[in-house]
Amino acid sequence: MAAAKHNVCLVGSGNWGSAIARIIGENVKNSDLFDNRVAMWVFEEMIDGRKLTEIINTEHENVKYLPGFKIPENVVAIPDAAKAAEGADILIFVLPHQFVEGVCKQIKGHVNKDAFAVSLIKVPTVALFFSHLFSFGL
Repeated sequence: MAAAKHNVCLVGSGNWGSAIARIIGENVKNSDLFDNRVAMWVFEEMIDGRKLTEIINTEHENVKYLPGFKIPENVVAIPDAAKAAEGADILIFVLPHQFVEGVCKQIKGHVNKDAFAVSLIKVPTVALFFSHLFSFGL
């Protein structure tokens, strides 16, 4: 019996998050270890009357934060942090450090109990980031 594939969730979608989404989206495509679908939490914004998640999911480009660069079709933009993190085995944090606490509160209880986090956050101290994660029981 084949082992279950790991579910990946990107927590953040700015220019850094979108750049990482390009890499992770491509890397999971042909992997036996990871599910092909990558959930990406996107703070919903309106761009020329359209939702940013709709633009990312149809045009496969973050036109606000990384215009001109395509995001793989297997990366799915989701505006609800809890829904994006639902069932995640691996959380990759790529959002400004000041938003970690609020997002952790939203996703608490929605990730797999054995999930782990990877921080790609530019943060003043690593201890600050991990103290937030551990304080929310992620």
